[in-house]
Amino acid sequence: MLWSNQSGGGGGGPWGRPGGNGGGPWGGGGGGKTPPNLEDLLRRGQDRLRGLIPGGGNSGGGYGGGSPTGIGGGRSAAVIGALAVAVWLATGFYTVYPRQVGIETIFGRYVGTKGEGLRYNFPYPIGGVVKPDVGSQNSIQIGFRSGPGAQGRNRDVPDESLILTGDENIVDLDFEVQWRINPLKASDFVFNLQNPEGTIKAISESAMREVIGRRNIQAILTNEQSSIAQEVKEMVQKALDEYGAGVRIEVVQLVSVNPPPEVRPAFIDVNAAQQDADTAQNEAKTYASREVPQARGRASQIFQQAEAYRTKATADATGQAARFSEVYASYKAAPAISRERLFLETMEKVLGSVNKVIIDQNGAQPGSGAAAGVLPVLPLTEFGARAQSPAQTGAAR
Repeated sequence: MLWSNQSGGGGGGPWGRPGGNGGGPWGGGGGGKTPPNLEDLLRRGQDRLRGLIPGGGNSGGGYGGGSPTGIGGGRSAAVIGALAVAVWLATGFYTVYPRQVGIETIFGRYVGTKGEGLRYNFPYPIGGVVKPDVGSQNSIQIGFRSGPGAQGRNRDVPDESLILTGDENIVDLDFEVQWRINPLKASDFVFNLQNPEGTIKAISESAMREVIGRRNIQAILTNEQSSIAQEVKEMVQKALDEYGAGVRIEVVQLVSVNPPPEVRPAFIDVNAAQQDADTAQNEAKTYASREVPQARGRASQIFQQAEAYRTKATADATGQAARFSEVYASYKAAPAISRERLFLETMEKVLGSVNKVIIDQNGAQPGSGAAAGVLPVLPLTEFGARAQSPAQTGAAR
């Protein structure tokens, strides 16, 4: 020790002379009380420190063979390193939200696609995750740029909108391509396309120019716009599939199709005339579709009536011929009786519907000047009929 509690001699401790009346730092005087041992206090403190810090049992220099600065240094560094590794590994957890997919890579190489939920992959720099949005619909405007807000005016881009037609005219065409990432091929979209919008725009513009170049301007302005949009959509989708782009084209929509401004009024007049012609043709087709079935129905009715009349007339003629044959056979058997019967039947038919009076001329009295049995009377019946006729006429009125 540097200082020792020795009694006697001329050298005392730093807190006074031993044996004298001066007290030590712990309040003790020289009356037989000794101060605590400082070495024991330091040793106890070292023992407590070894109990608190892992690896505190390592020995070194200093008090009692232990160094305060080197206590448990190895184990502490190991624990800190383990905690750092655990925290680093924990950063590999990630969440895939709805409308997303997780594209996992290990050292930059694609290893799989994960659906929505809590997922894990090795953290950076070993692993990586890309989460493209496969649910949103994207839009690319070609030939125009829409202004801000719903009421904003579109800005024309002539370098994109002016297209040469098959009959060497120029048409001002603006269209829009709507697309989304194919969820089944999201990895192709991530790794095969560096500039998705630029690629889709270039392919769409090229396909539109090819399709327009095969048609006349009149057909483009009137009745082939829907077929043009469908054909462009198919061509763009086919090209993107060949590139392995992982993109699905939803809609190709023609926003506006107009002739150049210099000849636009003339084309508008031609278009109006074409529409009038189409309207007239449609009306004529409608009238024909209505009148032709009616005419066919009337013709069929007349034909059926003629068939019925022919059948009836044929049956009547056949019956009359059969009756005549029977009458002729009866006449041949008894000519006189047949003639008498034919005469009576004929007179019955002729006189049956005639108003007649039969007078027996054999019963007339000579010199009377009238037929026998006939009494001249006033034509009361005729007078009654004449009087009744005006009354009925008035009642009818």
